[in-house]
Amino acid sequence: MRSLRRLGVLVVCALALSGCTLVSTSSSPSLISPNDVPLGLLDPTIPFTDFAQVHFVTRQIYLVDHSQHVVAVNRLVTSPPTLSEVLHYVPLGPTANEQANGITTEIPSTMVVNQANMPNDDGIALVDVSGALLQLTPNARRLAVAQLLFTAQAMGADTGIKISINQIPFTLQLTNGSNVTLITPAELDYLRQR
Repeated sequence: MRSLRRLGVLVVCALALSGCTLVSTSSSPSLISPNDVPLGLLDPTIPFTDFAQVHFVTRQIYLVDHSQHVVAVNRLVTSPPTLSEVLHYVPLGPTANEQANGITTEIPSTMVVNQANMPNDDGIALVDVSGALLQLTPNARRLAVAQLLFTAQAMGADTGIKISINQIPFTLQLTNGSNVTLITPAELDYLRQR
């Protein structure tokens, strides 16, 4: 008898709760009052602080156009941006709008920028990436390196970049057959869109 009573109570509770829903059944969005937004998410500062604000700036990254030249496109990044943060956007490739305009990338989406910085004032960026760069053909590799190089140059690496792959120094073979570890803008300038 006791178990029958419990079962009856559970059935009544289940029926009562089945009429409740946390998700709106409306097929269109509904406007809510700014006063109903929780946790101060609409405040001009970061929630739970009185002073911290997020500012955004535009920085250039380089992708590949339909003629197989690198071309600058803009990305919105948090301020102040670091070289590592900006280079993070290069493997993400083009936006849908950029793809519709023929923009692509030679950098595999699986490539990870492990680290990137400019430790000295010599204008040389040190960039460490995952091994996906080695899987490319020599021509595609030069184009991918040009994307990294000119993105780094836009951030102040005017002398060039040194790339390592999982902390092992990388050597790029140029079209004239020479191998370089310091890759300068002059060596890959022919790949830049005019």
